[in-house]
Amino acid sequence: MPRYRYKAKEGPGNAVERELVAESKAAALARIEAQGFVPIWVRQVGSDASTATGRASGRGIRASDITIFTRQFASMIRARVPILRALDSLHEQTENRRLQAVVADLEQTIRNGAMLSEAMRHYPVLFPELYANMVQAGEAGGILDTMLFRLADAREQEEESHRRVQAALAYPSLVAATGAVTVVVLLAFFMPRVMALFDNYSNLPFPTRMLLGTSRFLSAYWPWLALGIGLVLGVLQRLAALDRGRLLVDGLKLRLPLLGKFLRDVELSRFARVFALLIDAGIPIDTVLQLSAKAIRNAVLRREIEAVRERTVRQGMSLSSGIKQSGSFPLFMGNMLAVGEETGRIDEALNEVAQFYEASVARQSRMVVSLLEPVLLLVVGCLVGFIVFAMLMPIFEMGSQMR
Repeated sequence: MPRYRYKAKEGPGNAVERELVAESKAAALARIEAQGFVPIWVRQVGSDASTATGRASGRGIRASDITIFTRQFASMIRARVPILRALDSLHEQTENRRLQAVVADLEQTIRNGAMLSEAMRHYPVLFPELYANMVQAGEAGGILDTMLFRLADAREQEEESHRRVQAALAYPSLVAATGAVTVVVLLAFFMPRVMALFDNYSNLPFPTRMLLGTSRFLSAYWPWLALGIGLVLGVLQRLAALDRGRLLVDGLKLRLPLLGKFLRDVELSRFARVFALLIDAGIPIDTVLQLSAKAIRNAVLRREIEAVRERTVRQGMSLSSGIKQSGSFPLFMGNMLAVGEETGRIDEALNEVAQFYEASVARQSRMVVSLLEPVLLLVVGCLVGFIVFAMLMPIFEMGSQMR
């Protein structure tokens, strides 16, 4: 249905500006008047197809926008502000226009009789199943503010972990890319011009001849090489999109020296944090394992969690035993879960596990940067140094012969 934006008088000198979904402009006017407002103007704000597609895909709305929305919403609910009034306030103060439309739609859906969690399920990209289930548990237990605060905390911790991963990989990636571009430019464009000076020099040193051959090959075939590399990358990307290809790629990631353990610990901290969050909300263990698996980005670890779910839910095995039988989870996690099962506080045990791995990720991110930086600089320096040395060798030999 089309979306309409309207301005209406709520009382003497008090005007509001909101959005709603209606079959037609006449239906929108009728709904506005039914709410006790006096319409000032009503206009359609976009076609249904484009608006719905944009909202459902979450385009233009960052993860941090949803995190801020969640924390502000939690603060209002804790201050005993009614849900509809809180959403109305958030709609007014939100700067992102797309998120404004989403909040307005949430408000309208609730006015039509739906629960908040039901309204959020219309936007699975912005409010994934884990988010909606937490809100539903908060609604059922009368602790919506607590659930929203926990969601905000979890999202902030997730964003911090993501920033650490980006920080750990950003500088090494930049150095590697810069070095590769420098070497290619030297070989493909600069080297042929310099070597033209030595066309009549028959006895070139071996390093120079090797470099000259590589340079001529790159100069002659670089368009085909670029096309071939692009095709290979495209095929690898398509293979990675398949289940078996994804398992292969993610398995290789976990086996990478230095980075493998770092990536595994990032996933383990995410799993433990999500699991603790859901268990504490009183969600059944089957659903907890299902949602925890969806929160994991690595396909190998996701498959292991699904196997743990099979062992615990289908075969009646304890969660700690199921974790210990998996080769992808450290014994520390299994032992902590066993303690949590004995004390009846699995959520506290998993929160400790999450904090342990988050601290480990922070340490490893600093270590990865400190180790990769000099190694990459050394490799790039050696390559560029070899190229310069090979270019200068004929000049040195010519100088020695002239003496």
